[in-house]
Amino acid sequence: MHADVVVADSSIAGRGLVATSGIPAGSVVSRLGGRLVCDAELGRLFAAAARSSSAYVDTISVDDDLHLVLPPGRVNGCGNHSCDPNLWWVDAFTLAARRDIEVAEELTNDYATSAAVDGFAMPCACGSALCRGTVRGTDWQRPELQARYGDHYGDHWIPLLQRRIAAAATGRRSTASGCS
Repeated sequence: MHADVVVADSSIAGRGLVATSGIPAGSVVSRLGGRLVCDAELGRLFAAAARSSSAYVDTISVDDDLHLVLPPGRVNGCGNHSCDPNLWWVDAFTLAARRDIEVAEELTNDYATSAAVDGFAMPCACGSALCRGTVRGTDWQRPELQARYGDHYGDHWIPLLQRRIAAAATGRRSTASGCS
């Protein structure tokens, strides 16, 4: 995590990541780590979390059938969603400043750029002028988001979604696989 980021109260949701000094555009803010699991294991983790009143599973889709499960209690897990984020992906595990970030500004990313689970949906409370109201695991298919974050490899989606966007544009389906 960037040295100038702390966890603080959030106007979006509970607690969030906040800049304690200005962070220039392009600066790496967070490099995620954790445990890689396949779809079946992720399903078991979600089922176990549903049976527990305090468990929460924070994940990033890394590839087809491969997800990064963030360790509980890590600062990175406090990052909130915004439909007009100030962070974006530079690879499957790294978030960088999309623009200059001001002191005391909450750091956010658009979950649409990292959520590749068709059934995923959550209400959005970001309050931005671009707010979609609901964030879905299929938002990567939205043309306005592809225009905003880039619609080809090397732009600001996790690699799995970059491939899906490219495949959809050419009528092919991604054939990469993760664990079994």
